[in-house]
Amino acid sequence: MTETFIFQSALRDFLRFRRVFVWFVVGLGLFGIAQVFLRVWPSSDSKESYSMLSSLLVFRLLPLASAIFSSAVIGQEVEQKTIVYLLTRPIERWKLILLRSLASAAAVSLVTIFAMILVSAAVYGNPLANPLFIRDLSAIIVGALAYGALFVFITLLMSKAAMVVCLFFAFAWENAVPNMPGSMSLLSINTYLSAIAQRPSTPQTTGFLGNVANTLGVNAISAQTGWIVALFLVLTFGALGMWWFSSFEYLPREDAE
Repeated sequence: MTETFIFQSALRDFLRFRRVFVWFVVGLGLFGIAQVFLRVWPSSDSKESYSMLSSLLVFRLLPLASAIFSSAVIGQEVEQKTIVYLLTRPIERWKLILLRSLASAAAVSLVTIFAMILVSAAVYGNPLANPLFIRDLSAIIVGALAYGALFVFITLLMSKAAMVVCLFFAFAWENAVPNMPGSMSLLSINTYLSAIAQRPSTPQTTGFLGNVANTLGVNAISAQTGWIVALFLVLTFGALGMWWFSSFEYLPREDAE
């Protein structure tokens, strides 16, 4: 019962109207971008267009949302000086960080899935007509868990600079590394999410759309490998975060306003 209350309380906090409203606006913005993109560069292959727009828009939004939501799992409590009250609840620390992390991942999944539905609607009209819908849905949920586990662990390691590090990873690292030569792309979580979503291994278009596809890199990893590595990241960083939070003390930040 206590565990359920902790999860529901955290989820309600993450899904407060003022907190998610901006993400819904962003989702509508992605819908508009997708519409403009398709009008300027129409393609006869809807599946190909959606795959490209999903990679360019939805799977770029996922790490950004995760970085912001994950930083609030513990960092918000430290800055608002409510961490003391949080830790006095009659529940083990590892359960506390696990449940709050799951609530954060659930919120990230919801806002990203909302964006995916709008982008899918821009391409197909009816989002359920999208043959890649279930694949992307699975990749988003796993991605929210993987990014969330990593970013929560980062916030536990460094409270002050955690947001900067997480945003750097979400913006710079995840955008640049998949396009680097050699095996550098294996260091990106997005690489494995693309494998789970079963993106094409090589671009099939020419002209402008082909050039855009080339900037996304290629996917030469099987879906099975993507699942294995992604779940390994979730379990590894999740376990590290639970151990770290259970082993060290966390006090309110006196420099927080």
